[in-house]
Amino acid sequence: MKTWAPYLVLLVVSAIWGAHAVVGVAALRALSPLALSAWRYAFTAVLFAPALVAAAKRLHHLTLSDGLLLLIASLSSAVFYPLFYYRSLAVLPPVESLLIVNAAPVLTALFAYFFYRERLSKRQVIGLVIALLGVVVISLQAATRGTQSLEVIFDAVIGTAAFALYSVVSRKLYMRLPLFDVLAVTSFVGAIFLWLIVLFTHTWSVATALETLRVGEWLSLLFIVLFVSTIAYILYGFGLARVPGAVSAALTFYPQPLFAAILQWIWLGKAVTLLTVIGGAIILTGSFVLRRS
Repeated sequence: MKTWAPYLVLLVVSAIWGAHAVVGVAALRALSPLALSAWRYAFTAVLFAPALVAAAKRLHHLTLSDGLLLLIASLSSAVFYPLFYYRSLAVLPPVESLLIVNAAPVLTALFAYFFYRERLSKRQVIGLVIALLGVVVISLQAATRGTQSLEVIFDAVIGTAAFALYSVVSRKLYMRLPLFDVLAVTSFVGAIFLWLIVLFTHTWSVATALETLRVGEWLSLLFIVLFVSTIAYILYGFGLARVPGAVSAALTFYPQPLFAAILQWIWLGKAVTLLTVIGGAIILTGSFVLRRS
């Protein structure tokens, strides 16, 4: 295979995940954050069902430690992350919400320190502080639009923390289990927990939410299921195994806001403000400093 192919694959992943922020807004016009999350992972679990069946024998011999890691990965990536990210996306402009989530590498370093005692260098601490300042800048802009916009900043931060936790846990899992085993289990377990939330909160409207979807909203949901939850993760696993970690992170995360900004302008007619650009630049600079260390 061409040596440039994995790099191109990671850029495709970045474009898909960047587009997710804008496509998610379209889906949220008809679906609540819980409905979008529940149906997204219900369909994704169906797509990964063959992989789950194929992995049954291996999963039967899981250690207690690996089983716990899979549970944490499932809850963080398929329950807490989408629920809180979509809550923020329903209010914040797509690029702002995405930029906050792209600060996940910063929290990943903190989680790695607390869980695995990975040392934080002075440069990493500087990167953490810089990225935090970027989130503050975006929060100040959100505050000018009212209390609701400022409140959902916390939703975006919780979503970011969930994705960061998944990043730390999945790194261990991918060393011990095949990629498709992890993706199948996290999707299936996440779907179960999301529908349990529907059951215990009595939000029965989630079960019938798809009946009122129009063609454009169906296409948005299908894009999220097929491309964001399935194809992008498979491509990400392919590229991650062939490109150095720092390079793969840069190719995957840094271009996302650019793709999202272009699509946000074309599809939603919303231009990115100067303060968003400044805040985003600060966040990405902090992440870059952290990764360079």
